Formats: sequence, C-alpha cells, structure tokens
Amino acid sequence: MKNRFRGALLGAAVGDSMGMCVEEIPIDEVIMHYGDKIKDLCNPHPASPASFLRKGETSSEFAIVQMVATSLVEKGRLDIKDIIEKYIEWEEKEELHNYIDPHFLVAVEALKEGKEISKGGFSIEGTLPAIPIGMYHYANPILAIEATKAVVMLTHRHEIVLDVASAMAVAIGEILQGKFYLEDEYPYFLQFLKTFVSQKDTIKYLDKIEMLLKEDVSYEEAIDELGNGSFALEAFSQALFIFLKTPLSTKNTVINAVNSYGNYGGDTDSIGLIAGAFAGAYNGEESIPDKWEKGLKNYKEIVKIGEKLYLISPHK
Repeated sequence: MKNRFRGALLGAAVGDSMGMCVEEIPIDEVIMHYGDKIKDLCNPHPASPASFLRKGETSSEFAIVQMVATSLVEKGRLDIKDIIEKYIEWEEKEELHNYIDPHFLVAVEALKEGKEISKGGFSIEGTLPAIPIGMYHYANPILAIEATKAVVMLTHRHEIVLDVASAMAVAIGEILQGKFYLEDEYPYFLQFLKTFVSQKDTIKYLDKIEMLLKEDVSYEEAIDELGNGSFALEAFSQALFIFLKTPLSTKNTVINAVNSYGNYGGDTDSIGLIAGAFAGAYNGEESIPDKWEKGLKNYKEIVKIGEKLYLISPHK
C-alpha cells in the first residue's frame, strides 16, 4: 500500500510537470515546437501559462495537492487552520502562482482578511485537495467526502466543484485499495462513484465516460465528447476516461493525459495530474518510468510525503 501512496503522488507530480508544458497550446503548435506529442519531462512551450517554470518543476495545481498533503503529514490529522496558514503563505509568494484559478487567490485573500468567501468559480483547481484527503481516508469514503468538502469550501462553494471533489476523493481511495479490477469492472466502479454525488450533471458525465469506454472511442473523440477545459467536470471526466481506457499502464495514461490538448488547447496539467494520480495509485510507484520520477525537482520530498501520508492514515 505504501508503494501505491508514493505512486499516487509521484504520478500526480509527473502528470502535472509534463502537462504544464503544453497547457492551453493547440495540437499544431505543440507539433511545431516539439516535433511530436510530448512523452517526457520537458521545458514548457513559450506560450504556456507555465512558461516561467523549468523541466521537472511542478505547477500551482500540484502545489495545492502538496500543501494539503504536507499539512496532513505534519499535523497527523486534518487541521483546517494549518491549511489556511499554508494557503496564505503561498498566496503571498506571487511568483509561485501567477496563473492559478483567480477564484482560488481571491478566496485565500478573503481568508487572510477574515471575510466571507463568495461561491467561487467551478474550475478543477478547487477540487484538488480531494487527492491527498481521499488518500488519507482511503478506506472510508464518507469521511473522505466530509473532510474534502471542509477543505474545498475554503476556496470554492459551487455545487459542481463540491460534487467533483467528492467523486475524486472516493475514486482515489477505491483505486488505492484495488477493490475493482478496472480493466473489466469499470462500469461497477463508475456506478459506485455515482452513489456519492448529487448533481445531475456529474451523473451525466459519469454515464458518458462509461458509454465512451464501452464504445472504445479514440482519445480525440473523448475530447469532443467530454471537453478538456478547466471546468471541473470536463477535466475530471477527461482524466478518469483516459485512466480507465488503459488502467494497467501508468506510462500510457500519463502520455495521453498530458497530450489531451485537442485542436484548441486544454487544461493539460490538471488532466495529467489527476490521471497520473489515479494510475500511480492503481499500479504503484514502480509503474512510473524512472527517468520521469527521478527527473522531478522535488522527487525525494514527494516520496517522503507519500510514505508519511500512508503511515498516519487512520485506516491502514
């Protein structure tokens, strides 16, 4: 299980690091710049919002995952006050987040000033605390959802964001446990996720994922059907579809996730992060190519956090 915890965080980091290189870049510009779709860690495209980062670094999306995971590890439990303090400290270092979802930053600013936050937007960034919290409560989906919502609501209160975060938290926990043989049992897995969501649109997207998998549609068709933008349902559904299409191959999952830009560009770092977390959790750290994980700037730190997160989990 410890191997799966490491795999989940390293998969998320690798997916984010590769995906940020081509975020919002359409396919023709990707091919023109890189010569092909990206298959390794690389420097970001000059037009990427993450162009100021370097090969092997991770973006603000993974920073959210890492902050929440670090808080859980340091405190040994969910400590909302500590997470708020980490968010505020991060928000004050402008160079670290100069292209994150603006609603996230506005909400953190409100927390700093003691003001009530607005309903917020519906971008995928708001859901990302679900990954470390879902890992922490991997064997108890009810606790995973309650804790996830408590953290997500610090910055986002849109019903869709809360619903997607709930599904994500339950998904990572179930994948870590390996309860479903996902090559064949993905319909049961998707049905299980539907029991923990409340919004009709979320259920509709989960149904659509199942349909696309049964029809064995191409990755390109899935982009047309599910979308690939930063809207929470699009990025989550795209990542989940890509993972479930080839669940036994972390490498294949990550490559297809980070290249999910389509004809007009997409939120490839978030999609890569989520799909990478799922694949790493399912297949373990050894399934991630060595040159990918060792190429991460903060590889050793991520490994330590993954191991400690498993050790402090109340369910092991």
